Amino acid sequence: MRPSIPNSNAVNTAFRSLEKRLLIARKKINVAAAAQMKENEYDAAKSWMEVGSSVADFAERVAAFSEEWKRLVKATRIAVHADKNHTSGGKTGPATGPKRTPAWKFCVPALKAVVSRGGVADMTQVLTDLDVALAASLTEKDRSRDVKRDSPKWHSAVQRAYRQSQREGWVEKNRDGLWKVTQRGKSVAAEES
Repeated sequence: MRPSIPNSNAVNTAFRSLEKRLLIARKKINVAAAAQMKENEYDAAKSWMEVGSSVADFAERVAAFSEEWKRLVKATRIAVHADKNHTSGGKTGPATGPKRTPAWKFCVPALKAVVSRGGVADMTQVLTDLDVALAASLTEKDRSRDVKRDSPKWHSAVQRAYRQSQREGWVEKNRDGLWKVTQRGKSVAAEES
């Protein structure tokens, strides 16, 4: 899975929406300026053109910020990927102790486990494979018991990773609980090898 800044897609959508609304505003300003010109109200038309020019400048800055945002999101993905490659699995975190591993970090290892089983596996098989594959990287908090479920907490994180993988289109959406890796999921698993 490619980690990203939380809500980065929402920010991208907001930038696109703002750019469209600014375009609409510019068109309306141009219409107003043209109407003033038709009525021989040159001072009013000139004022509208100045406003239009200011909005055009602002729209250019918004477009530049949008591009800068995209670069920041991409740089974050690259930095997180590089950080992941440089950290060893058994290191502990800050002095307060290692935290639980976020669910998204289980997506790619789970996809790899399922691909190694031919592309289909049930949750028990995935958990068994991950228990071996991630033995050195699971934190103490990951291994602590979830009292309600009577299982290690990381098992719940893998179940959330399953739902996330479905949303991303890496695993077929179904209710049978089987991990059925899609072609897209196979590509993601191969990318992160």
